[in-house]
Amino acid sequence: MSYYFVSIGGTGAKVMESLTHLCVAGLLPEKERLYIAAIDPDVGNGNLERTATALNNFAVFQNFFVGNDTTLFKNKISIVRPFPWNPTGHDKTLDDLIEFHHHSGTPVGKLYEVLYTKKERDTTLNEGFRGHPSIGSAVLAKKFDDDADRTTLTAQIEKTIGEGDAVKIFLAGSVFGGTGAAGLPTVARLLRNNLADYSDRISIGGVLILPYFSFTPTEHFDELFARSENFLPNTKAALKYYAEKENLFNATYFVGDSVLTPVGEFSVGSANQRNEAHVVELYAALAAIDFFARPLKAPKIFKYICRHERDKFSWSDIPASSERFVQFARFIFAYVHLIKPVLNDLISGSAKAYKYPWFVDFLDDVDLNAPDVVNFNFYAEAFAAWLKQLETLNGREVFLINPSMFEANPARLVDKKLFAALDGNKSKLTIHEVWYRLTEPFKFDSTIAGFGKFLRRLYDVCA
Repeated sequence: MSYYFVSIGGTGAKVMESLTHLCVAGLLPEKERLYIAAIDPDVGNGNLERTATALNNFAVFQNFFVGNDTTLFKNKISIVRPFPWNPTGHDKTLDDLIEFHHHSGTPVGKLYEVLYTKKERDTTLNEGFRGHPSIGSAVLAKKFDDDADRTTLTAQIEKTIGEGDAVKIFLAGSVFGGTGAAGLPTVARLLRNNLADYSDRISIGGVLILPYFSFTPTEHFDELFARSENFLPNTKAALKYYAEKENLFNATYFVGDSVLTPVGEFSVGSANQRNEAHVVELYAALAAIDFFARPLKAPKIFKYICRHERDKFSWSDIPASSERFVQFARFIFAYVHLIKPVLNDLISGSAKAYKYPWFVDFLDDVDLNAPDVVNFNFYAEAFAAWLKQLETLNGREVFLINPSMFEANPARLVDKKLFAALDGNKSKLTIHEVWYRLTEPFKFDSTIAGFGKFLRRLYDVCA
């Protein structure tokens, strides 16, 4: 079995960010490979860039050998290239992509002119479909199966199936914007059609993300862009479509929020569109994990998320065990607060190795400037920053990882005592206890060596 996750648009990319962190933490159900693909005409999107950075960091250090009997880094990730797949190319309009010049003056051309406004036809699509799914559906339907521009996603899935594997494919995107609203049904239908010969070996799931944020444009009033006042009407129309059409998904998940969280600075797209992580995206990533855990030919289902209290999120509202996630969070915070500063001092020569027995035991012969070590350092900081963003939801309380930890730098503990209550529960595992455990004798798999051996030990002592 192989898992495929396909993000569609900016919201899908943010779900991918959460899924990446859950995958690294070992929350996927089995030790299967996760293939990551992204579809987005806005290739410079800041949300996608941040996700891609975390993915590429993990791709470098995922081969640390940390033992066969652990959940740490158990799922390997492969990035489907090109990443992202851009169906529009550069500086193209809808007229360019549909090749309107071939149809001008014909009955087909006249119908096209009725269906699309002049502005929809003339706007360049470098920053996405701008809240107009009718544009996206036309482009995706044409380009996905274009021999000259055929996405490698279908080819990669066919290759996986040809090697004797079954495949679970999960799509994520919003139903209220442009790219996701256009791409979810279109890509699902195209995958069904393209992979019809393998229907007994594939299962397709999807998370339909309902409105959960809002924004106030400060300019661009003459431009084409998504407008938050249209989110609810767009969602209503989209859900009606899914209710009336034959269901394209073996499992459909609905995730949204009754309160729309205001985002920061408004941006039509590109690098300036860099919104903080949101708990809705965590739920959507958990929906992917739930789908991957289902039998390949399980009955079709529709699922939605609810919580116990209107203005509060806690572990009792999360459809997953907190134990493994909390252990991974402890592991990361122990590394960035306790270990990384020491390593930096040792690299700079301002500290002596003999003062740190765990360094002598595990890392004395390790190149701390090696790419895999450096990328793990970057990833650890990114994970901590992602946690901080999840815990700072406007107007509501989030009780997953203690938000008091984040009053200073997102990757630093304000108070060492907070480490023992990372998830809000009292624990005997203080930051000092982690240090002592690292220096204690232990039995270890002799096949594990290098930086992976140290990470495995640190992860174990954070249990």
